[in-house]
Parts: sequence; structure tokens; C-alpha cells
Amino acid sequence: MNTRITSEKAEELAKKAVAEYLSNCKLQDTSQIGDVLMKLVSVAGVVMAQAEGSDTAYQRLAGTAEFVAKNMPAQPATLRPVQ
Repeated sequence: MNTRITSEKAEELAKKAVAEYLSNCKLQDTSQIGDVLMKLVSVAGVVMAQAEGSDTAYQRLAGTAEFVAKNMPAQPATLRPVQ
């Protein structure tokens, strides 16, 4: 039986994991968020490269960076709980 996770379910799980990760980091202030999230992305990128190869991991991470550059605000936004 081959059941694949849907994109929607994967996003739901990822949001929960990031929220839990940030909570467990016990940050002193919001200035630390970028550093700890970059560590999470770095570790995920290494695991992705091990699973799919570095070229594919690079393409996926570059695509995400392009999306962020094109669609996210240039200045920090008001932080809300991960939804």
C-alpha cells in the first residue's frame, strides 16, 4: 500500500514542528528567530541533500529563497503564532 502525504498535510505538520521548535528554543527576544530558523533550514537542507542529492536540494532551497524574495515583505512584519 503506497500512500503519499499530501502537500497540505505536510505543510500542516511543518508549521506545527516549527512552532514547537521555536517554543523549545526558549528565545530571549525576537532578534534570535532568524538565527535559530536558519539552523533548522541548514539541517533540513543537509538531510534533503543526503536523501535526494545536492543538486536537487540546492534547486529546492533556491526556489524557496526566490519565493520569499518575491512574496514576503522587505521589512520585518508583525509576528503572530505560526498558523
